[in-house]
Amino acid sequence: MKIYDLSATIEEGMWYYGKPYVPYETEKLATVKANGYITNKHVITSHTGTHLENAAHWWDDAEGAEKMPLDKIIGSAKTLRFPCGQRPFYEITVDMLKDAGGERLEKGDICIIVTGWDQRMTEENYTWESPYITVEAAAYLVEKGIKAFAIDAPMLGDPRDGMDVVPEGTEVPDFAFAKNGIPCVLGLVDAAVLPDEVMFVAVPLKLKGADGSPVRAFAYVE
Repeated sequence: MKIYDLSATIEEGMWYYGKPYVPYETEKLATVKANGYITNKHVITSHTGTHLENAAHWWDDAEGAEKMPLDKIIGSAKTLRFPCGQRPFYEITVDMLKDAGGERLEKGDICIIVTGWDQRMTEENYTWESPYITVEAAAYLVEKGIKAFAIDAPMLGDPRDGMDVVPEGTEVPDFAFAKNGIPCVLGLVDAAVLPDEVMFVAVPLKLKGADGSPVRAFAYVE
């Protein structure tokens, strides 16, 4: 079995979305010398690093991450590749999805989008210039019947639509997935090496009522 680790290491100084989110922090609470063991405190948001976004990120009455069936984010996946070339605000349209192999997607597949944007993860504009899919592209993937979506970028929609505040009346691609119970995994790393077809896993923490969760994402082939 070949396993591909797609998760970013969570560490101080890593990227985050900016306010109202908070950066990751850790503090040592016990040491071997003082306590005979080691334990640490971790300050983390539900959208830290490689993470899952669900409908509770958008609506107060949506179910939290702890109620999401695990078979939603475990299963067969197809990889679609886009030559982002580090270009800012790289827009992925319906036609581009089709050209990249979107018609191969079958009902119940997980769709993995590979742009190579993870190579800019340590750069200042990693979030603010992120690649994104259009609202129409999200609707196309919903029509294809995917059960989950994953991307090696921190955003689904155009970051210029708002990050600290999404203005009322703004339509973002996340809504199409959330309305149809399709969880999304953002911030994958090293996905460029994936084969075209893999088994994909992205397990969230069982946080009650959570609007998302850091995940350990990986893929494998027998």
